Amino acid sequence: MSKTIFFSAVIIMLASCTSRVKIPDIVGNVYEEKTLKPIENADIYIDEENKTKTDANGRFHIEKKMYSEKISVGGEAPPVIYKMTVSKKEYKDTIIHYKNLFGGGSKNLSVKYDAIILKKK
Repeated sequence: MSKTIFFSAVIIMLASCTSRVKIPDIVGNVYEEKTLKPIENADIYIDEENKTKTDANGRFHIEKKMYSEKISVGGEAPPVIYKMTVSKKEYKDTIIHYKNLFGGGSKNLSVKYDAIILKKK
């Protein structure tokens, strides 16, 4: 009987852990303001672990990051909040603030930026 209780407790504890989104899957395109040409090698930065550069077509991709969290009955998904900086030496930085109040529970959360425009300094 005590083994049954022990294994039941372990199963309940494991079932109360769930994966949450820390950073969603992020894709986008970066262009120059006047010519609308893609900008290559622009820095896309959220933090030290979540950064990349644009390719020759101005495209970038930051892969989704997950974490595990113990949840309680009736617990809500946490918000997903980030600040993303897009920069290149001869351009003004563009800062994008993102907030999804219940996005942390959506394992398929993705964000797409069709056109991020950088202005010359």
